[in-house]
Amino acid sequence: MHSFGYRANALLTFAVTILALMCAMASFSDNLSHPSPSSNVQVLLNINWFQNGNDAGNSGNDEC
Repeated sequence: MHSFGYRANALLTFAVTILALMCAMASFSDNLSHPSPSSNVQVLLNINWFQNGNDAGNSGNDEC
């Protein structure tokens, strides 16, 4: 029978091999794609500040 060390080594080797294959496939697919990015960004600044109804005698008191 194989010991725990041999089985752990085989499992770790298998996992690293699968990870390497996944990385290679991702890299290969990145090399095949030819992206043509384009974007259209529009920023609207519409800021409505709260205003006190009595602007004439503004004493700095913002309590209602």
